[in-house]
Amino acid sequence: MKTVSTVAAQAMTKVRQGEFIEASTEITAQAQQDQARETGKVINQLFRQMRSIRTAWRQAWPDKKAYMESKATWLQAFIENGICTQEQIDIGLIRCRAEPSDFIPSVGKFIQGCVPTPEMLNPPLPSVEVAYKQALRNCHPTMHGVAKWFHPAVYHATAAAGFNSLPLLSRELGLISFEKRYLEQVRKVWMGELLGPVPVAELAAPPAERTPEVGNQALAALRAMRSGGAARA
Repeated sequence: MKTVSTVAAQAMTKVRQGEFIEASTEITAQAQQDQARETGKVINQLFRQMRSIRTAWRQAWPDKKAYMESKATWLQAFIENGICTQEQIDIGLIRCRAEPSDFIPSVGKFIQGCVPTPEMLNPPLPSVEVAYKQALRNCHPTMHGVAKWFHPAVYHATAAAGFNSLPLLSRELGLISFEKRYLEQVRKVWMGELLGPVPVAELAAPPAERTPEVGNQALAALRAMRSGGAARA
């Protein structure tokens, strides 16, 4: 059985040669191998669209050699970062079309654009700004044990940024730090990963039961205490 690295290398070789990786290509390493094949298809389609979106594409790809080498680099980066579906690429292209730049983005920047915003998920997660405000509020020592969290993604991003260090940063630096970690959690949610639950110690305690019966019992206990005190006097 071929290893994943072998399959990825074969896929990149085909991209360097300008071949379209057909579905009939012999790949036997199950999911990871299928990913390499499908990602190769996506790369070829993507580069054709990028040339029409970014008119200064020759700055990045001045000749065929640079064009093919860039395909291989992007293919490897996509595989390493789990970018392997047309849906992911479409999100990246939407953002490329919305940007005013005429130049080809780096592969890292494009990959960042392939992850939807928190609000685009179903069900939606709070925006970065809203999540950041909750993170700062819940970092305060008085919120320990009583904090409420919109979603485990907000908690885990806050924990990664640091409950003690995040409030000490300026708003600009704090938002940058939190956003990076929050979007990592958003990506996990979007990819179907299960996030760990918020630790019980970090959750607000359930509200005390409030019913007429509970109130009457407390009142009766208070009266009994007063009656006992009066009798001793």
